[in-house]
Amino acid sequence: MRPSTVKIIIIVTSIALLGLVFTQTFWIREKIILGQKQFDHRADNALMDVVGELRDYADSTARQGKIRHMQRVRYDHILDVVDTSLLEVLVKKYTDYHRLDNRYYYSIAKSSNDSAIFRSAEYPAEGTAVKPYKACLSCLWKEEYFHLALFFPDKNKTVFLESGIWLGLTFMFLSVITFSFAFIIITYLRQKKLSEMKNDFINNMTHEFKTPISTIALAAEVLMKGGPRSIAERIKKYSKIIYDENERMRLQVERVLQMAQMDHQEIRLNPAEIDIHNLLGTIIPNLCLEKSEKEVRVKYNLAATKPLILADEMYVTSVITNITENAIKYSGDNPEITIATADHKEGIMISFIDKGVGMSRDILRYIFDKFYRVHTGNVHNVKGFGLGLYYAKTMIDAHRGSISVTSELNKGSRFDVYLPGTINTRE
Repeated sequence: MRPSTVKIIIIVTSIALLGLVFTQTFWIREKIILGQKQFDHRADNALMDVVGELRDYADSTARQGKIRHMQRVRYDHILDVVDTSLLEVLVKKYTDYHRLDNRYYYSIAKSSNDSAIFRSAEYPAEGTAVKPYKACLSCLWKEEYFHLALFFPDKNKTVFLESGIWLGLTFMFLSVITFSFAFIIITYLRQKKLSEMKNDFINNMTHEFKTPISTIALAAEVLMKGGPRSIAERIKKYSKIIYDENERMRLQVERVLQMAQMDHQEIRLNPAEIDIHNLLGTIIPNLCLEKSEKEVRVKYNLAATKPLILADEMYVTSVITNITENAIKYSGDNPEITIATADHKEGIMISFIDKGVGMSRDILRYIFDKFYRVHTGNVHNVKGFGLGLYYAKTMIDAHRGSISVTSELNKGSRFDVYLPGTINTRE
């Protein structure tokens, strides 16, 4: 699939996902608003039922009083008409019946100034800022206007909990869809990165093998066309060229195969006492002569007081070689490298500092990945398969050490390698 098609699919899917989130958010909001309206309606109905039953009770009481005393019953206050004990029972009854919140309080108040003349036991002493539901009590007392006020301090919480199942399901499904989409995008980008690294590896391998193959072919052609007088010298000269180029290809193939085996086999170390300072003094000068046509300037700052460590000399040599080769390759026409050591924890810290092209932050995240190489376009001016730093990190990890890098574009890079004084060999 073409990259442009993939980008279009990602953009369209992202817009659709955002639209789904927006739509669900809108419906959740509407659901909460509807729940509040339904709560209000149930609360109003509960108050109407309470007042209606109070009226029926008051009328029944009045009729009984008239019959018993054969005279008109006179009341001086609304609380003479409203039985507060009955009011408590009725409020409890109808809040349960209409599925309202169990946490509530109520009062009887003057309608003119909302001053309460009676409060329930749960009514807060400091008053309340909660908006009440009101029902007029004029059907019980006509001398002055009073109303019954019912308060639900946890109304919004109740409404939210009533919608909790749908909210939870919506959030769960949206989360699953979002994380799945993100996982697919991340996986695609990783696969794309691996594909680019694979293609880069194949291109590098082609370039690496193309030169020796061409050289061998040319040498063989010269041998076949050689004259009888100089045939012995030609055979010796060009046989040496063929041998050297064949050895070069063999080493490249072995390096690739060694990397493949490391993924499937356990690394076994053969620890021995190593003097890091002596090892650096042996390896670095030879590399500077072999790996660069230019003169490589090397500065040493060997400050470690305990250069002896217990490690596998072959693997440590490979680590030093790979990091130094990398520094030389990316140091331009005038390589300048500083090798420093220092005591660190229970081992030694080895620093490789160059003044080369440096790396950006984006590149630093991938330099220890297998086959990763800094892109140089179609120009193959830096040889390698992208295995050197991966191999170095793998070997350092096997020694229970660590490697870190800091770099800045056009200013150079610094690799810090920590190797412990001793290692635990694996059984």
